[in-house]
Amino acid sequence: GCVTGASGGLLLGLGTDPVTTMLGVGNVGLYAGLYTYLKPKSEINTWVGAVVGAIPPVMGWTAAGGSLMDAEAILLGSTLFLWQFPHFFALNWMYRADYKRGGFAMVAVNDPNGDRTASLIKRYAIYLASLPFLSTALEVTSPMFAVDGGILLNSYALYVAFKFDKERSNANARKVFLTSLWYLPCVMMLFLLHSRRWHEEVTDDDKLVLKNGEVEDASV
Repeated sequence: GCVTGASGGLLLGLGTDPVTTMLGVGNVGLYAGLYTYLKPKSEINTWVGAVVGAIPPVMGWTAAGGSLMDAEAILLGSTLFLWQFPHFFALNWMYRADYKRGGFAMVAVNDPNGDRTASLIKRYAIYLASLPFLSTALEVTSPMFAVDGGILLNSYALYVAFKFDKERSNANARKVFLTSLWYLPCVMMLFLLHSRRWHEEVTDDDKLVLKNGEVEDASV
């Protein structure tokens, strides 16, 4: 593990920039250190683990030349952070007996009726559903992202979250979990497709190609 972490940090240092390298090395330390330490001791390990999961897309943004303070970086990290709670709490509920036997301190292990688990799934699903609207309000994405990412995509995600709140069965938890598996790639793809920055860069590239073509034609 130490060799893998060190070699990964070295590769980041050689191939990216100091900020991305710092995030990567720090994330390995956070996962192997605090998160692993807390798993058998405190339910807060889930929130620490969510931070670990939120950092990689931010690393991708900074590695591509962006800043940690860019709205895109904050939105990408927030999406991954919030997404992990419906995803993991549903999984945790389905296998709560196994987590208990393994000695892990998880919410569902200490939640026999499922009240806290259902409340957390519903709460974070609502928070997650708000991000496309926030992204549109900040003019990071076009208004269409609020429509297909905010309304169409999240309608079903919220439906299964609220359904689990009404009936805390493993079948309903599985629906939340399976929904989370296709939700994340879909919302990330829509974020890219509706990104104003991406469209502006593509337009600029097209103009540059057109301009270079005109110059070549004139030289002939």
